[in-house]
Amino acid sequence: MSFTKRLVVRFPLAKSVAVVFATVGTTVFAQQFTPEQFLSRAPTQPGVVIDVPTPEEVPNCKVKPFKETGVKGYGLYAPDGATPLRVWCAPDDKKQIEQMRFYRNGQEVYRDVLGKEARWLNAGGTRRGKLAANKSIEKWLVISPEEATQEVVAALVENDYARFQRVALTADDVKALGIVEPLAAELQKEIAEASEANFAKLAKTLNMPADARWGAFNTSLPAAIPAGKESTQDLFVYYNAAVVVMKGDDASQNQQIYVGDLVKVGETWKIVGLPAGEPFGQATGAVTASSIFFPAAGASGSGAEVSGDIGEFGAQLSEAFQKLDAASPENYAKVCDETVELLLNVAENNPSERSAMLSQAVNVIFSGVQSGMYPQGAQKLESLAEACGDDVDVEVKALIRHRLIVAEFYSVAQAQPQPKQSVLQKAQEKYADDLTAFVEEYSSTSAGAEAAMSLALDQEYMLENDAALEYYQKVAQNFADSPIGKKAAGAIARLQSEGGKLNFPAMKYFGGGVCDLNALAGKPTVIFCWASWDPDSVDAVKKIASQVNVVGVNLDPVPAGGNANDYYKQIFAGIPWKNVCDPQGLMGAPAIALGVQNAPWAILIDKSGKVVRSNIVDMNDLADVIKELK
Repeated sequence: MSFTKRLVVRFPLAKSVAVVFATVGTTVFAQQFTPEQFLSRAPTQPGVVIDVPTPEEVPNCKVKPFKETGVKGYGLYAPDGATPLRVWCAPDDKKQIEQMRFYRNGQEVYRDVLGKEARWLNAGGTRRGKLAANKSIEKWLVISPEEATQEVVAALVENDYARFQRVALTADDVKALGIVEPLAAELQKEIAEASEANFAKLAKTLNMPADARWGAFNTSLPAAIPAGKESTQDLFVYYNAAVVVMKGDDASQNQQIYVGDLVKVGETWKIVGLPAGEPFGQATGAVTASSIFFPAAGASGSGAEVSGDIGEFGAQLSEAFQKLDAASPENYAKVCDETVELLLNVAENNPSERSAMLSQAVNVIFSGVQSGMYPQGAQKLESLAEACGDDVDVEVKALIRHRLIVAEFYSVAQAQPQPKQSVLQKAQEKYADDLTAFVEEYSSTSAGAEAAMSLALDQEYMLENDAALEYYQKVAQNFADSPIGKKAAGAIARLQSEGGKLNFPAMKYFGGGVCDLNALAGKPTVIFCWASWDPDSVDAVKKIASQVNVVGVNLDPVPAGGNANDYYKQIFAGIPWKNVCDPQGLMGAPAIALGVQNAPWAILIDKSGKVVRSNIVDMNDLADVIKELK
């Protein structure tokens, strides 16, 4: 299928089409419709991405009766006769058209229940909104936190206060949630300050480009506040939330706006008060997220004082990091020590920033360990763990412990001269045992999730898929709304797809066209996850590319400040297969959807569309596995 996708905007019906709908009440199943009549109807809501046939394809599209349990009508199908594009339908025993359904890649993504509701479905999202008389959204009936923040971004770009209000906490919401004083008063103050005038000032200050779009939802795990002194019922909250805003499709031009708190009200999520941020493209980092519900978590209640104290160290920290980046191998350890001591000094003098500064110090040490230029890193981490003791939050404690486990293994593996194989084997066994115990104790922490993903990867390399699934399931359960949790969920779906269909969302190829696995049936398909840092695997797949369909999933991240389009043009030069890609590489949408943590990685699908192997890691073995299919 070569039909295009477009952002559909609302427009009035042509007169001839209005006549069709005016007379359809008693003749819907006898009426003969044309493709053009179907294509004249667009979703009532803006920004819905659906499939639209090219002008050349329209005459070959087919209009056929549509029927399923409880619903019947007519559908417009792509030239292949099987892929739905739009459907008009009505419930049983009714002849007036009541629903219009719109599709993308053969899957319904949006539905208008005429005069009543707008619904986003499947890959289109989860939103459900009640329609006003003018067909705009009157209020949200269902909306996720991610989609609520998408609405916030769109409202700020368009300076649309009414759109913002639909996802903003109201005084009535505070009462409905049973929130009592003094928290209720704080929330009411935030609600009052989120006035139309203040919203307009914020939109002007942020000055987001017209093509700015929501890129990601960055936040902590959701918090459950039990009924008690603050409310008469349990509250579910995201706190210190931030949203990444991108300019169009250029991921290199992005910036955060800070949402703060979101609260679940029924089946909707709402933002508390106005967001905060700096003019697009001019961020200095002076603005950060904050929380009414958890003022001690992350941001400080006395922002000016903290900013002033951090400001005194800001220039020193900037200079220290620049020196560390430029340090020679001979001088690296000394500069690393100085940087860590400075971070610890900032932590000591700024209690509200202590956790963040300690975490940064740990990661500076660990980065040096990984580079091989800081062999004393394990001892440094051990000393830091002893100094902190239990006087740190569990996230920092877990981070130190995890980095120490890995650093202790590196201290053996990187030793010069090289250790004997028996010594290395013993170190590997200790590492695996320590990491396994660590995950059991700290599975609910970010470091625990990272360690569990590492252990899952090890199990996949050994083809111990059941063991890998156990680790992935822990991460997916504990971090469902975070990127690492979604990647774990992707890995679960990938592993469980063996013997069945792979649920890989249709994505746009770099350079145009849509990656649709269903269209590749009839010939074995290799989904090849690759990166430019491993040219040998690329060469191995090139040798068998003529025997199979190859869908490339490139995992190269775009360098900071680089132009994604130019970068990928260079990377893909000479590659004989089409590729999907994401500027975030291993944390981009394709890698998350497949749950892939490393490159190279291949998934083999037979000619009937069933997954044969979901984790081929040696591309030299790929040709042999393909031969076994014949």
